Amino acid sequence: MTRFSKSLGILCLGYALAGGAGAIIAVNTAEAATDWPKKSITVVIPTRPGGSADQTLQPLKTLMEKELGVSLLYSYKPGAGGELGWSIVHQKGADGYTIGGFWTPHMQNTTIFQKPPYKISDFAPLGIITGDVPMWFTYKGGALNDMTDLVAAAKKAPDTVKLAIGSFTGEHYITVLSVEKQAKADFRVVAVHSGSKVRSNILGKHFDVGVSRPLSVYSVRDQIHCLGVAAAQRSAAYSYCKTFAEQLPADVKVPNLTFAIGMMTHSAFKKNDPEGWGKLEAAFRKVVHSKPYAEALKRGGRTVTYMDPGAATKLVNDTAGVMTQYLPLINEAKAAQPKPKKK
Repeated sequence: MTRFSKSLGILCLGYALAGGAGAIIAVNTAEAATDWPKKSITVVIPTRPGGSADQTLQPLKTLMEKELGVSLLYSYKPGAGGELGWSIVHQKGADGYTIGGFWTPHMQNTTIFQKPPYKISDFAPLGIITGDVPMWFTYKGGALNDMTDLVAAAKKAPDTVKLAIGSFTGEHYITVLSVEKQAKADFRVVAVHSGSKVRSNILGKHFDVGVSRPLSVYSVRDQIHCLGVAAAQRSAAYSYCKTFAEQLPADVKVPNLTFAIGMMTHSAFKKNDPEGWGKLEAAFRKVVHSKPYAEALKRGGRTVTYMDPGAATKLVNDTAGVMTQYLPLINEAKAAQPKPKKK
């Protein structure tokens, strides 16, 4: 041992003796970090049970419990477009015992259109499992066959083709804006405030066209007709349905924005306990690529389109940039909507 090493050891010992209980606490905290996980983990799902995100995340539970050796307690916290649930992860997740499901662009949208206590950078994605894309559809047996028919109808009779959309703050409305502005088609767009209401309004023939996702309407796929998908490739669940690029004029360029579902932690957990975070990420990655999990997704018409933490983080940030770009137009559309009548 060199003279410098001996001096450093004596100095550290002196600080430990002088620090007393405080030094002991610091040592125990460091040791605890390497023991993660020592107890059950709460998984916050910022939506109601049974939806598209839950159907993707729920099959992870038992598989990850086997990998981690502790229980995963799923806690459903719908509200404020997901802000309520993600706020809980932000408040309680620094130690890694409260993690969450997330999906884009909804998580980013809460930071763009609302004022939550968190920033996007406060979360560390473990990865993205699968994705879905905007799909325009109508009821079975309707007069519209594809996007070409729809655009022609909207040009012939402006503001008469009724289009139902969940909200103006999602990736769906960006496809509407793109088609309206670039194809010069004028729709009567109404926000019905949820994906399930979009579906029910189309099945009830109260609207001509709905904008949702292939998997969100998978259970009623035999009762609807897909007009087009805003994606680079066709949806496996609706192989007959062309992409927008396949049928719209070349100068109509609709962004391909993915509704991507994954899991994340508080970024402080990743920073303060990289070993524990690494255990969680490895378990997540292994389970997502397992045969039992793939089979569970397949039953709901889903497939794994995995993105690692780096790719997931890039997608989150890139999507936030696109949503911010469209913010003025989205706000304009929201302001133009008629206000609900007072009862």
